[in-house]
Amino acid sequence: MSAIELITKLREMTGAGIKDCNNALKEANNDIEKAVVILREKGIASAVKRADRAAKQGIVVAKISADKKSGVLLELNCETDFVARTDKFKALADSLATFVANSSSADNILEQKFDDTRTVQDLIKESIGTIGENIVLKRTAKFSSNGVVSSYIHMNNSLGVLVDFECSQEVANTEDFQNLSKEIAMQIAAVCPLYVTRDQVPAEEVNKEKEIYVKQLQEEGKPANIIDKIVLGKLNKFYSQICLMEQPYMREEKETIKNVVAKVNKDIVIKQFARFKIGE
Repeated sequence: MSAIELITKLREMTGAGIKDCNNALKEANNDIEKAVVILREKGIASAVKRADRAAKQGIVVAKISADKKSGVLLELNCETDFVARTDKFKALADSLATFVANSSSADNILEQKFDDTRTVQDLIKESIGTIGENIVLKRTAKFSSNGVVSSYIHMNNSLGVLVDFECSQEVANTEDFQNLSKEIAMQIAAVCPLYVTRDQVPAEEVNKEKEIYVKQLQEEGKPANIIDKIVLGKLNKFYSQICLMEQPYMREEKETIKNVVAKVNKDIVIKQFARFKIGE
């Protein structure tokens, strides 16, 4: 039997990938039964069998550098809440977050070399075999900042936020800023904005909202000469729901986030944020 035929047969027997089959056959000196055992011992065969099982539980973890100039947010999924709470799963998530933090690129994380012998994907496959559930690295966010990167992790690691603030080190060192950074992260966690400012909202999305408002008002029989004014008011309400800086502050609805930030220091700029919630 040729090498290609052996790999094909082993794939049919185990469902493992070409590379894994090829490596197992080499280790087993082309003994296909031994290769099956090798794959099972490594957890690769069982990993593939579980690969189509839904991974809808998991945890969100954050990793902030010592100087607070960079940070990572990572969501790792598994099948059950029980596994998500285990030390082994948490350690895997922490290892992956550390790897992303130290990686030169946040692209194609699964294909990057985790160590001398394994890619990140290889590590996850091994963990699937050890832990016994499907595991999926769902998403990551990595920020590098001229100011400060802050994070917030909600109870049970079910939700996490990463925020990039641009400000001077002098401002960053103040207690007011440190309190503000926590409050902003919690605001994002609780109120779920989609953008920082209204100029980030795609024109397509704004135009769609306008069309909806105009049709609603026309059906209500509103005069044409006041529709534009009403639409403007509705758009402002729309922006206040999805844009962080225009949202009412969760602790005092009469204040916008823009005002809350300016009261601490008018030069603080929120550059970007990421919000990961399990199940979303």
